[in-house]
Amino acid sequence: MTMTNDAFETACTKAVARLLLGNRKLKEGIVLTGGNRLDLDGKVRLARQARASDTDVLHLEYGTDDDGRPALTGMIVFMVRGDICHIQTQCRLFLAKGGTRGVVLPQPGARGHYRLAPDEILHIDGKPTGDVTDGMARADAWLARQLALGSDTVDDGRYQVWSQAA
Repeated sequence: MTMTNDAFETACTKAVARLLLGNRKLKEGIVLTGGNRLDLDGKVRLARQARASDTDVLHLEYGTDDDGRPALTGMIVFMVRGDICHIQTQCRLFLAKGGTRGVVLPQPGARGHYRLAPDEILHIDGKPTGDVTDGMARADAWLARQLALGSDTVDDGRYQVWSQAA
């Protein structure tokens, strides 16, 4: 879901879901959200909501790039395990060479990476194989190609997008 009805955010959220899930559909237990950058209060509120609903969340942060164009500017992982909601900020997309599904890399220096399953976010020990910088560039290029192709390439029946989500 996205926090606004902005066409870019909607298309980008759908494309990120497609990159991370492939042909699988999201099920109960995980939510992709999108909206403005979260401040500390926003992160705490989203973590509390994730914990209360026992739902993992991947929040896509949208803003503008250096040229003033709409852009995906960040990602935050909220993983609920027991009574704790683990938060990983400053995440990036990664696509292995020849890969068909992307993963989420945490900020430099953080352990492991994240893979989306249909019903949860999985923490995988270790970094994915291949050069991290190249993998992030491949993911960025893949996402840019999908957005350039337009919404016709995305199966709208696989996603539910709510405007102004609570």
